Amino acid sequence: MRVAYIINDAAFFVSHRLHLALSVLDEGGNVIVITGRNVNKKLENKAINILKKNNIRHKCCLFSQGFKNPLFEIIGLVQVIFFLIFFKPTTVHSVTSKGNFMAIISLNFLKNVKLVMSVSGLGTMFTGKINLKKKFFLFIYRFTIKVFLSRLTYNIIFQNHDDFIQFQSLIKIKTTNIRFVPGSGVDTKYLIPVKLNYKQMNILLPARMLYEKGVNEFIEAIKILKKRNIKGKFFLAGDTMSMNPSRIPKEKINLWVKEGLVEYLGHQDDMKSLYKKMSIVCLPSWREGFPKVLMEAASCGIPTITTNVPGCRDAVVDQKTGILVPLKNSAALANAIQFLIENINIQKKMGASGRELALRKFDFRKINPMIIGLYR
Repeated sequence: MRVAYIINDAAFFVSHRLHLALSVLDEGGNVIVITGRNVNKKLENKAINILKKNNIRHKCCLFSQGFKNPLFEIIGLVQVIFFLIFFKPTTVHSVTSKGNFMAIISLNFLKNVKLVMSVSGLGTMFTGKINLKKKFFLFIYRFTIKVFLSRLTYNIIFQNHDDFIQFQSLIKIKTTNIRFVPGSGVDTKYLIPVKLNYKQMNILLPARMLYEKGVNEFIEAIKILKKRNIKGKFFLAGDTMSMNPSRIPKEKINLWVKEGLVEYLGHQDDMKSLYKKMSIVCLPSWREGFPKVLMEAASCGIPTITTNVPGCRDAVVDQKTGILVPLKNSAALANAIQFLIENINIQKKMGASGRELALRKFDFRKINPMIIGLYR
């Protein structure tokens, strides 16, 4: 078993799928990770060093998260093809819209290689306003998949049914090639519940600092709560460096901090230590695949508040492990936060139920075999 992973950047691979690659190595397989460029060099170098320490080969190509430089994207595609030919994989596992795009084209230049394609959310093309540029890239993406995918042996992994339905409306694919896997999984033996301090309510939004993660709605909810004199500390944790058009400028975050609305913690390597201090985890995102932070919070026994949108609603049991609120509704978000702050017993019950859910569905030791089974 020789598995090549194609993904946007090493940092995302390490945070979400390192344990999957290690499982392949444990079974005697060979692994290479082929990535594009990450605008956050510091974060990327850390991830590359982790890959090296785990004896995982890594190759970096010129392609990026976006399509700003077409020449670099073409060169990056050629590099991917070259690295695949040299590595001679039996399976290519691609992740993210760009990774899938690169993999589908590249594998048309190789023979007898299976493609496992993860649709981990449908990306920026499907969130926010659909402008002319998005329509153009959607046309290219759809055309590429339709033409090149039909020539391959493949399986497509979806993390929720909504993404499958929308994907199927764009490109007709054989349902026999579809698998549903609930996210990339978390380590429930590492992320364990701790005794929380209910005297100090700490509320965290852990995500990349993008508008589409619902950060602005979170800030507006904080303003509502402060007007009601609801006591609690609010935190943002996540990277600001991104090519995503939904990126929130660091200056705006600093303004929120100056106004006393929130504390900004930046990117966190040690999420376990951060979760230990938190009472509630919020993710008012516009759309997700199957959010890792909601699985992590559940594993830690922390109640969650998230939006009733694809991906997010799949990771919680409403009113049991967390609370679902309407999309882009800051008032409803504020009400849910206030409800949990004022009802500690419900916090405890939701946290315990979340832990049970994580043990039953989210542990990577249950998820990895589902994926590795497709490699064979």
